[in-house]
Amino acid sequence: MTERNGSGNRIFPPRPGVATARALAGPATPAAAAPAANTPAAPRPQATETIARRAGAMVNEIDFPGFVAQLVHGTFDAIVDASIRQMESYSSLVTSVAKTLEQFTEENVTPNQARDWLATRYPGDVQLLLPDGGERLEPRLVPRSDDLEPAWLADFGIEGEVLSAELLEERIVPQVRLKVGGERQQLLATMVMLGMNRVVVRDGSITSKVMFRAAAQDAAKVGYAAGTDPKAVANWGERGSLSYEGQSSTMVSTVAVNAQNESNVRADLFGEVKLNFVSETLPLDRMVEPAKAALVQRHSPAMRPAAPPQVTAPAAPAAPEGAPAAGGTG
Repeated sequence: MTERNGSGNRIFPPRPGVATARALAGPATPAAAAPAANTPAAPRPQATETIARRAGAMVNEIDFPGFVAQLVHGTFDAIVDASIRQMESYSSLVTSVAKTLEQFTEENVTPNQARDWLATRYPGDVQLLLPDGGERLEPRLVPRSDDLEPAWLADFGIEGEVLSAELLEERIVPQVRLKVGGERQQLLATMVMLGMNRVVVRDGSITSKVMFRAAAQDAAKVGYAAGTDPKAVANWGERGSLSYEGQSSTMVSTVAVNAQNESNVRADLFGEVKLNFVSETLPLDRMVEPAKAALVQRHSPAMRPAAPPQVTAPAAPAAPEGAPAAGGTG
């Protein structure tokens, strides 16, 4: 209750407890609350409910049978391809060695290689001039000085002639090409005659495995706390003492929810191939016909028949002193 004086002022202040209660209550609300504008989202599924579906999807995606098949096929193809390439290389080598010296030299030795051989073998007499982009478009051999008659010209059947650029390019370089080609062909022929050292797989093993690990955990923790906050208020008015004791109580409650979902899906693939192999020598006569083998043997110095040793007549024994010479008269 509130009393006023003649001027219209309040004699007693309002009760703080009532004013505080109205302030906390706020404006009047209708009896029926309006429905929420947005519907709440659907709850998130638990990890233990989805772990099986995730693990099954990973199994289908990995395709372990296909992994094993590729491992087996890849190992077999690698072994077969290595054997085929080895046989093809050896066959190409046999075909190259079985050619004539002129054909082999034309395909495997260039004029520049012959020029390099001469300049390296006889650096004091022969000089190699490289192209200068002008009149000289190709490498060319020239003597280091005029009027040279080196002794090594006898190796090419032109001893006694003066060394010149024309002699080097027209007569010596072609012979050097044949010489270098012959040396290479003889070396390759010796290698061919030794046979092909191939790799043979004796036994082996292929191991493959897959390990799937799936783990899920759902944990929820709820905490609840409640408490009160009491207060007492006393006021004095203008006409005397007004003893009023009001008490308001505030109830505070707290709810804490902690939910955790944890899932882990893992797959480990393992593949291992072990091969035990040995090497063996396959002789030439088991891979080529006799005619081609004879051509290869012709170029191999190791297969050429050795020259028979020269037989010399024994020396006549010396005649003793005082004896008449053979055919002499007494």
